[in-house]
Amino acid sequence: MNREPLVSDPDDDVDFSEAVNDDEYVRPRASSRADTLRVRRRVEALLEERRLQRAIEDDWMQFDEEE
Repeated sequence: MNREPLVSDPDDDVDFSEAVNDDEYVRPRASSRADTLRVRRRVEALLEERRLQRAIEDDWMQFDEEE
């Protein structure tokens, strides 16, 4: 991971996004509670899978060192 401090370029401060008329702006659909819970469960499952994979790898490393 690169830990160098970010250098601000004055040209980066320019916002190139297009202007939006408030009357025409349509807010993105807010996710429903069910969608939020589904995504949260998926993230938790992925984290648990990664934790278990690391535990297995650590056990194998210890087993290899004992030989």
